[in-house]
Amino acid sequence: MPIDLSITNTPNKSDLNKNKHSIISPLSPEESRAIVRRILETGASESLRRAVGMMLAAGILPQYRIPVSDRTVRLYHKQRILDRLPYVSAEIRATLLSYGLPVPEDAQRSLVYTLGPVGAALAQEMFGVVPASGYLGAPLERLMHDIAVNEVVLRISESALAAGWKPLWSSKYEGTLWKDKLAILEPDAFVRFKKDGQEQAYLIEYHNEDKRTRAAGKVRKYEAAFQSRMWEEQWEVETFPPVLAVYREGIVGKGYNDEVATTPGKVQFFGRSLEGFFQDENSWYDFRKKQKVKIFPWL
Repeated sequence: MPIDLSITNTPNKSDLNKNKHSIISPLSPEESRAIVRRILETGASESLRRAVGMMLAAGILPQYRIPVSDRTVRLYHKQRILDRLPYVSAEIRATLLSYGLPVPEDAQRSLVYTLGPVGAALAQEMFGVVPASGYLGAPLERLMHDIAVNEVVLRISESALAAGWKPLWSSKYEGTLWKDKLAILEPDAFVRFKKDGQEQAYLIEYHNEDKRTRAAGKVRKYEAAFQSRMWEEQWEVETFPPVLAVYREGIVGKGYNDEVATTPGKVQFFGRSLEGFFQDENSWYDFRKKQKVKIFPWL
């Protein structure tokens, strides 16, 4: 089920003992299931549902983006609800800043977390969705792809929330489009916004690479997905959502621009550099109209 970001938008509160690291012990599958049973039998707290829901949608988040206190993050880490990625705070912070991602000045720790075995089992029980996995063994550069995507989603959602729109963020598997049990389209993010009976959905693609070929392939893949008509039932939308392409290198935007110009289609494509997005998340380049536009209904 999509995660309602309006109820996970609780700031991460710092506390004392900021340099204290929790210590975890290995858990067998049987022990993980026993912990999940105990949690569900006694009743999961609202803060636990918020944290698990956010991690289910995002897959991976810096500590300051998890909507519970630092103390609670350490507790969830110890309980294996969350697992911490094997990178130190200074390394992660330097990498985040090198990408141009805004790191809060009061963020004492920039550690990165994903769902642990207990958290993954809780996500399935609470939300009926299998969470994404494979983060623990990934290099930091690979992790930065998803961290950047998530920051784009969260920044747009904060703008929407401020205007009274409810953001609903689907997990990776929920956003995937299927045909005959095969994934025909896997957007980096699928998010929709609702207010007073209105709804607008968006698909987000993020590019770390410095080539135009993948962008051209994405345009063709999205147009093929549109023609499949599978999206109407699976995404429960009446019109195919616009695609927001965010990229670190301008040549990727040129790839989108050239492919859209030479490929007649029905899908709307809008682009923005990652650096430019964090300067102004509201202005996007319309690859079909060849002009900058404001695309969000709350503007």
